[in-house]
Parts: sequence; structure tokens; C-alpha cells
Amino acid sequence: MTRSRLVAASALLVLATTGCVPGVGSLVGTPATRTALPAAPGIGGVLPVGFTASDGGFTAAGGTRTGTGVRFHGVGSLAGPGTQSEATDINDRGVIVGASAVPGTGTTHAFLMDPDGGRLTDLTPSDGRSTRAEVVNRFGVVAGTLGSVPGAGLPEPFVWRPRTGLEVLPLPPGAAGAQAVDLNDAGTVLVVGTDSTGVGLPVGSFLWDPAARTYTALPSTGPAGTGPVPIARTLDERGGVAGGLVSPAGEQVWHHTATVWEPGTLVPHTLSSGGGSDTFATDRNENGMVVGWRMNAPGTAPTAVYWPSADAAPVGLPGQVAFEVNDRGRIVGIRPVPGSSAFPFTAVMWEPDRDGRVRTTELGDESLGSYVNALNSSGRAAGYVVSTGEQGPYNVGGWWNPPRRGGGPAAGRTVARCRLS
Repeated sequence: MTRSRLVAASALLVLATTGCVPGVGSLVGTPATRTALPAAPGIGGVLPVGFTASDGGFTAAGGTRTGTGVRFHGVGSLAGPGTQSEATDINDRGVIVGASAVPGTGTTHAFLMDPDGGRLTDLTPSDGRSTRAEVVNRFGVVAGTLGSVPGAGLPEPFVWRPRTGLEVLPLPPGAAGAQAVDLNDAGTVLVVGTDSTGVGLPVGSFLWDPAARTYTALPSTGPAGTGPVPIARTLDERGGVAGGLVSPAGEQVWHHTATVWEPGTLVPHTLSSGGGSDTFATDRNENGMVVGWRMNAPGTAPTAVYWPSADAAPVGLPGQVAFEVNDRGRIVGIRPVPGSSAFPFTAVMWEPDRDGRVRTTELGDESLGSYVNALNSSGRAAGYVVSTGEQGPYNVGGWWNPPRRGGGPAAGRTVARCRLS
């Protein structure tokens, strides 16, 4: 499962943790590389209203050994050393995609890095807007978004193929803009349509069939044109979708309900909230395990969770958001770092066992924070660490090798192994 999505929202919320028990969160500022946005349900719904991950992405030279011993491999940048990038996805061959600063401009461009060559390819060299690659499938086909920075024009989804290059997809019915958020090996593209405000407010989620060249809208739970808006985040190889149903709950306030859409029928199946007020599903593996987040009360910090199956209650994880799960049951996400001077999250891997115990391993950073976006079948994870440059903190895009047990140069630091309920 190798997917990563764009999020649009307004601030970062830190959750203080003590041991295995999630604590209370507090608002903190974002790094200088971030642009504050009006509060809105995120495209992909990864974080709830009032939270942000990265809103465009940003690199540094490779081969950085992180503070916890896990080797982090930087992918470099189109603009050279010391400039920003972010890795958003990694496929099972190790091909990396993401967004990188472009020389001589204030924009970022979608890139692809093939591990055989090790150099970044600008996938949108002639586009003057910021662009972003979101996902790469096993065949090297990439999906992403042109105009990926909210407020700078209406976004357009694209697909890039190694043999034919860039194709701009048409907009879904009723959408003024759209973002491509996932892609499977069959070439089906998961697209979230947006309204005309330019800030990324979603109007629905759609599946693009490249053969028929048509969109299929994901259904809501109410009559057509009514009810909550489906916001999808991931698309699996069978055609199933994970995400949530989002509905207004006040001025700049939204209610999230974790939902999966079943393969073939696309019938929505809402997941148990476990007594929480809001939930969202970010990924599902081939064994039916679903990951995401849960809020215990509106406006509070989310807690990372997983659902052992679509009919099970959510199980808490010691962190804030779970983003992806591979078919071996490894989960990646973020946990808060209270008091950080640069960035308030660190990337982690959770490994639940059958007895309800969870091993938590920090993937590693340079003591300034990190963020994970994607995970492949072998356990390699993609994202970024925050580094210090002449102009202040900036993002270093790259990937982490999977933690090794029993020590060694690629061994991650196990933070805790605790039983969760």
C-alpha cells in the first residue's frame, strides 16, 4: 500500500503523550515553509479541520543518518542542496515521487526519482504553477495535481506515464477544480473535486476510468445531491476506497465519519467511532485492516487508530494520526513532539500483534521533527525530516529503511511496546 495525500487546513495541533496513553494537545505554529490556510476539511481528509500536514511539500542532500540510528536517505532537490523537497510516495521498486523547489522560482514541482539513476526528474517542467506528485504505481505511472497550492488558482489532476508523459485529466462533473489523490496498478485514478473558492473545499470524490474516460462518483449515505460529502483518501487494487463522509457542523466546523467504499459496488460502509465524536479512515490493506484517526470530542486532538476489520471497533495507537498500513500490518504515522522548536511531529511505525500489544518505533529525524507520508510492502517509508538551513528550518525529502530488530546501523529506536485498548 503505497499512497500519500495532500492535506489542506490551517494549523498544527500537538498531542502530548506519556508512555502509552495519549495526552492533551495544544496549538503551535507551523514552520516558515508553511502557508496558513482558512480552516477547511482537508483534501483526502487526513487531518481534521484545524490541522495541517504539508501544503505543497519541500529536500536536502541524501544519506543522512538520523538521531535514532535509522538511516534516512535524502532524495535531493531540483533546486540544489539546501532547498526544499518532500517525498510523498514510494513503490515496491523504490521509485520515489513528491514535490521539490524549482530553481529561480517560488514554486515547487512534481518529481520522480528512479533508484537506478538516483536523479530527480521534473514531471511538469513547462508549468509555471506549483505542482505535486501524489502517488506512483508499480509500473511507474504517476498521479498528482497542477496548481497544488490552495489559493493560487484552481487545481487540475494529472497523470504522467513513462512513455507518453503528462496528461491533464478533465474535471469531474460539478467540480471547478480537482486533485488526484491516488492511483492503482490498473490505472484507475482517485480524484477529489473542489469548489470555485480556490481554497480546496471538496464537493465529492470520483474514480477516473482511463479506458472509458469517464468518472464514477462515490455515493454518500443520503439521496443524490444531499447528505455528507464523500472525501476519499486511498484506492486499493480491487477498487475499494477508504476515507470519510464530511458534513458541516457550524461555521468552519466539519463532522467526519470514517467510511470505506466496497470494491465493485462502491457501497459506503461507515466504521465504528468507538465512542468518539469524529473519525476518518486513511488506508485499508488487503486483509481488511483500516487505519486513520479518531477525536474523542469535537475540536480536540485526534488519536491514531486502527480497525482490525471494517466491522470492528477502533483500537488506539500511541500517536496522533495513522496514515498507511501495508499488507504485513505495519502502520506508519506521526506522534507529537511537545516543545519542539521547529516542527511538532516525528514519524513513527506501529506494529500491532495478535495479543493487542503494539511496538512503536521512531523512524528517526535530526531532532527537529519529521513526517511520514507513505509505506511500501517491504516496510520502506517515504516523507521528510526537518533540517536547519541559513534561512531557517526546511524539509528534507527522502525515505527510511525499515527498522531492523536486534541492532545494527539501520535499527530504529523502539519507543514503547504497550497494550492498547
